[in-house]
Amino acid sequence: MHLVLNKNELLENLPSLEKIIPTRTTIPLLKGVRLETDDHRFILTSNNLEMSLQATYEAKVQQKGSVILPEKFFDIIRQSPAEEIEIEMLPGGFRTSIKSGTADFFLYGADPEQFPLSTAEQLWKKWTKISFVAGELKNILQKVHFAASQDESKPSFKGILLEIKTDHLLCMASDTYRLACLQKSFPKEIVSLPYRLLIPGKTLGEVGRMLTDTGEDVDCYFQENEIIFVYKHLVFSSRLLQDQYPDLQQAFPEGYTTKIKVDTKLLENTVNRASLLAEGENRIISLGIQDTVLQVSSDSELGKMKEEITLQEKEGDDLAEILLNSRFLLDALRIWETEEVEIEFNGPVGACIFNHRREGEGEENYRYLVLPIKKPENVHDF
Repeated sequence: MHLVLNKNELLENLPSLEKIIPTRTTIPLLKGVRLETDDHRFILTSNNLEMSLQATYEAKVQQKGSVILPEKFFDIIRQSPAEEIEIEMLPGGFRTSIKSGTADFFLYGADPEQFPLSTAEQLWKKWTKISFVAGELKNILQKVHFAASQDESKPSFKGILLEIKTDHLLCMASDTYRLACLQKSFPKEIVSLPYRLLIPGKTLGEVGRMLTDTGEDVDCYFQENEIIFVYKHLVFSSRLLQDQYPDLQQAFPEGYTTKIKVDTKLLENTVNRASLLAEGENRIISLGIQDTVLQVSSDSELGKMKEEITLQEKEGDDLAEILLNSRFLLDALRIWETEEVEIEFNGPVGACIFNHRREGEGEENYRYLVLPIKKPENVHDF
């Protein structure tokens, strides 16, 4: 293997490739990155057995070949003094030279045949395919990903449910204390049959970070236990989780006792200030509604805080007090797209619902449910 390529083209995707490399593994080769060339391309692959990422670049290839190099390769690329980088695998083994300007690095490589590769392109090209616009998919993931569980004892809830119908999709995530649900329609048929996929939240988090707010296509290919995302020069592969996801749409109450509209940024800033004096794992703050005023407060060993916000609209009853996790509120407010937010309450122990509906072409219905906290030591879930 012998090639010359541009450093700046590599830099964009190095963080994503690094994130795939496992921090702990019983397979030492997974701590490295696979380098490969064909007639005119340079291909980098990271794999942790649950997901893999392949990035392809144009290069001046003088000799084809492949090798596994330690992840220190990424740091060498970043620190290379010149824009042009020359990579050459030396005769007799997998020793590899990396030259850039005045710097000349040398790494001991390993046999690339030992590196686990994802499904070959000629196979996944035959799978079921759906396509998204990059900016649109990024927006969908941004609205649900944060609600997925990180708890190893709840494996299904570590996934994000994607239900694909002929002309719309439903995307849902929950950690059993909150639930983010987005239903979006499409102007044309996207699949001929309905599909239900449970995708690891970690996978979609990485996909979302790679996407930009552009009109470029993201092609998704999937079968029973694997999904492939193809975007620009990137191919991202991941296993699918066993679908044991419950029907959580029934968790949304049919009505409400109180509904308010309030300035989104004003509420975000106020909750941020209240969270400064909120303690404990749940970061508890209190909300109360009296007439046209929303009261936000927190109370801990550090001190107390109270602030009032004038509501833009109110329907229904006053609300003496409801205790909520401030982080759960901020997660939604930080990604909210409109200047005002609509929130429904169902009394001091009922669910709190954030609502946003966009009508017309590409109709969208987004709901975010947060369960209240009865007592700091007695948090309930679905």
